[in-house]
Amino acid sequence: MAKARLEATPDLKDPEETWAPESSLGGSLPVRLLRAREAIMQFYRPLFRETGITERQWRVLRNLYDEPYLEPSELAVRAYMQAPNVSRVLSELLKLGWIERVASGEDQRRSRITLTDDGRDATIRIGRQIEIRTAELFATEEADDFRRLGPLLEVVADLPAKYPHLTRGNA
Repeated sequence: MAKARLEATPDLKDPEETWAPESSLGGSLPVRLLRAREAIMQFYRPLFRETGITERQWRVLRNLYDEPYLEPSELAVRAYMQAPNVSRVLSELLKLGWIERVASGEDQRRSRITLTDDGRDATIRIGRQIEIRTAELFATEEADDFRRLGPLLEVVADLPAKYPHLTRGNA
């Protein structure tokens, strides 16, 4: 499909003749950010395995701990997940008995999600372990780099809002 789309665009020349990458794929910003995420998650994934939850489940639990009643669509935005993935995670957490659905105010067709007592206890247990691991990372010789990295990552996260015209395709 991509090839057909390229051929349908008359003003594009043969890419092999007109493009020379400035850096390797591994040196590109998106790939470097992915590598950094994967590297940092290696420190946290064992905690998730030990507690029997997934990263996605943790993001949902942690959001519900911060904001006790959220609609699934709100959870999707806050947990950086697509709606179908949130639905799957909610089903898993319902089976564990860690969340429950409650009617959403005036519109009985809508529901909000909240932690159960067991879910709150699990979130606290897991959260403590994550904070201990984070403190261990901040006790390494790279601690100053981590402190500088946080604000830089916020700059990156804010770029789409600052430059929305760059989020659109060229076609």
